[in-house]
Amino acid sequence: MKKKEILIHKLCETALLPVGKTLYVWGGGWNESDTGAGKSAGRIGISPEWEAFFCSQDASYDYKTHRYEREKGLDCSGYIGWLLYNVLAPQGFPGDYVRKAGEQGKMLAERGFGSWKEPEEVTDWHPGDLMSSSRQGHVFLVLEECEDGSLLICHSSPPGVQVNGTVAADGSGYSIGIRKAETCMRRIAPEWCERYDRFWKGREYLTEYGQFRWK
Repeated sequence: MKKKEILIHKLCETALLPVGKTLYVWGGGWNESDTGAGKSAGRIGISPEWEAFFCSQDASYDYKTHRYEREKGLDCSGYIGWLLYNVLAPQGFPGDYVRKAGEQGKMLAERGFGSWKEPEEVTDWHPGDLMSSSRQGHVFLVLEECEDGSLLICHSSPPGVQVNGTVAADGSGYSIGIRKAETCMRRIAPEWCERYDRFWKGREYLTEYGQFRWK
């Protein structure tokens, strides 16, 4: 495989490691001053505190009551920052990859890792694309674009790190992406699915996010 294919395979593989056992914590992955990566996002591998906190909670988990309990979970940009560090640092690119959600894709392009497109320029999606939006205040990783135009994605969105599917390109529900997400989550995270059984995201995930693509 080419270097880019190896990198994207590693990116998608690593993205799944915290899935179904890491809850969404506002500020999780950030440092105390909210300027960049904290301890969680600058470590190789999964923090044992993430799963311990997940196991201590139940279906009533409300991230709003655990804001800034930084070591217990990850927010969206903390998760992507952790993911990037785990993939890039072993390849000789250590650094701080935690930024505001709308800035993470542009940051990677500015560092020379690939290219950036604004939302209105996006026409397709590839595995490994990072989609970020200042308007939505969110960032996610694309795992696959499905035949009906839906996406299979991985991200940290309340209640936590999960695989989701979007609606189809025409807005119809229960898309291929959603069905794949449900199958994936029930296979790799059955305990999560007993608590949280929503696997879909809306059309804004297809229309309101800029795109970073690896070169």
